[in-house]
Amino acid sequence: MVKLDVSLLRYLTVEEFRVLTAVEMGMKNHEVVPVSLVSTISSLRSGVSKILHQLCQHKLVSYESGKRFDGYRLTYKGYDYLSLNVLRNRGIVSEIGTQIGVGKESDVYLAMNGSGERVVIKIHRLGRVCFRRVNDKRDYQKNGNKVHSFLYLSRLAAKREFSFLEALYERGFAVPKPFDCNRHCVVMQLIDGTLLNNLSTEDIENVPLLYDKLMNLIIQLANDCGVVHGDINEFNIMIDRNNEPILIDFPQMISVGHVLADEYFTRDVNCVVDFFKRKCNYVSDYIPSLSKDVKIENNNVIKVCNEDEMTIWKDTNDSERESKSIELHETIEPLAISTENCEPYLLEAHVSNLKLELDKQSDGDSSSEAAISVSVATTFSSEDVRRKIRMEREKKMNKSNVKNATRKVKGAANVVSRERRNNYHRIKEDCDVHKHEPF
Repeated sequence: MVKLDVSLLRYLTVEEFRVLTAVEMGMKNHEVVPVSLVSTISSLRSGVSKILHQLCQHKLVSYESGKRFDGYRLTYKGYDYLSLNVLRNRGIVSEIGTQIGVGKESDVYLAMNGSGERVVIKIHRLGRVCFRRVNDKRDYQKNGNKVHSFLYLSRLAAKREFSFLEALYERGFAVPKPFDCNRHCVVMQLIDGTLLNNLSTEDIENVPLLYDKLMNLIIQLANDCGVVHGDINEFNIMIDRNNEPILIDFPQMISVGHVLADEYFTRDVNCVVDFFKRKCNYVSDYIPSLSKDVKIENNNVIKVCNEDEMTIWKDTNDSERESKSIELHETIEPLAISTENCEPYLLEAHVSNLKLELDKQSDGDSSSEAAISVSVATTFSSEDVRRKIRMEREKKMNKSNVKNATRKVKGAANVVSRERRNNYHRIKEDCDVHKHEPF
């Protein structure tokens, strides 16, 4: 678990922040950023290596030594410092307090803004051991492309939650007021209330009324805004002093046009039903459903929710259907015998393995069964077969090369050995050019 330690934030210089920003920019298209690229992006005349060494000591960046490349990688602590520095310069956050919440995706801290008001800062930290399948559970990325940087996924999650908070707060829903967002940090209003999970049965004055309010809130989100929360439970609902429910945690929210909207809507309803049945021993006959209580065709869907997700799921489903049809076509087509307008190509691998058992003869040869070898023809041309085999071989080789290139090698001896080997090859090439014998 990453702890938030801001004791060094006030002592970092402008040059150190420029180097941190340069490492962040270099990580857009590099897994590890070399020193030369950091020096170019930061535009510092000298001292880049010394600053990087100091940042490594403070664990703001980490040095990675690979099999082929060496460089620096930004850590979550360095990412926190970059975000908090921007929020401090804007006057949104002036002091950081204690931690008041922790989850599988984020940490929540008390803070104070420039006006002396207490606020909440939520820091997204995707990639923990309990929640590493972010690409499968969330659709933060466009067109279904998988992103392997948890820092970038945390930034997308924070941006998505801040957009939902702004849209819902403007429409008058009971959500915290959003103030600002930078990178993976979201600053919002501090709610004076208690989590629903921490309330006892005696603390809830009117159980049926609270149940109806929560169900109406779920339906109102779907009808008025066209969204499904996706994670409504006792840990994401706060009850204020007026016994009014307030929703928190929105990165997983989807539109009602999403292919999983019905499943998420039913899960939200069942979570509320199970909580009241388990803790309050209350069972109601009123259980809403998406198909009956929500008018999907007439609602105004929030833009930030419906911007990319329909394209993502449409492309994914189309590609799955296309791949399944190709597999089915390739399975059936080798068994189809065609002699018209084509040159059949015999698949000898299938001929040797394919044997058919004949049923009883219809003309009276009663119980004799024979196993015979059958040659099968297909409409595949020899060029298509060779091309497919070549593509599979290249794919396997590329996968093996990527695996070998990304294999981590620990220790500084590997770096020295690689430099010596590279220098030896350079000298050998020069000697070959000038027709001299190497050492």
